[in-house]
Amino acid sequence: MVKKSKFSFVSGFFLGSIFFSGIALAATGSIPVTMQPIKFMVDGKLRETNDAFLYNGVPYAPVAFVGEAAGKKVSWDANASTVTIGGLAAGIGSETRLSSLKYDMTYGLKHSNSVVDNWENGVFSAGGTVYSHGVGYSSITSIATDKFSNSTRQVFKFELGGKYKELSGVVAIDDQSPNKQGEIIWRIIGDGKVLHESPRMKAGQSQLVKVNVTGVKTLQLEPRMVAGETKSKMNVFFGNALLK
Repeated sequence: MVKKSKFSFVSGFFLGSIFFSGIALAATGSIPVTMQPIKFMVDGKLRETNDAFLYNGVPYAPVAFVGEAAGKKVSWDANASTVTIGGLAAGIGSETRLSSLKYDMTYGLKHSNSVVDNWENGVFSAGGTVYSHGVGYSSITSIATDKFSNSTRQVFKFELGGKYKELSGVVAIDDQSPNKQGEIIWRIIGDGKVLHESPRMKAGQSQLVKVNVTGVKTLQLEPRMVAGETKSKMNVFFGNALLK
């Protein structure tokens, strides 16, 4: 089953509502859209964004993303309600897959339980949506406690060196997690400060996140088990994780 969400469009400008075709709406309203990973090939180069979606089988992506991916400068005049695409972009951005970077495990077992881009026996999947890349951790069985960090916590540590401005992706509990009752929260930590904490999630649940990481040198990702039975395992992942 593919996950569907409702997006509300209100008066003002939603940068990214037009790409291949138009959507006719009143000043306010909502439409059901399909949230799934979408890749874009621009002049033979792969570009990725977590802001794209499908509506009636048609892909939509932010105007800024599409224009800048094509090497064009994109600007928005709020007073004139006008998007201008033209001229060379000052600097064409690109995305870096988080899974392409080296990491350490502050706590947890890196070599036996942490994985990159997929499980040893299958793909990352939550709510029926498959994610083609990311980082994951299997076999979480203990309620996290700071008193016993070495045995109850799992923390991915990436050295970013202050080179990035944004981290986006989907934090999730895999559909195939044996433990269906346990609850996990995801914490995203930059230089010791909690930048984002997800709501409690069970198997098959996920949350799309977008976090400002401007100037962050050390990034930590921590899936914390906070409730539920601990006899069976929970498998968690951060899917389609992109830095830019």
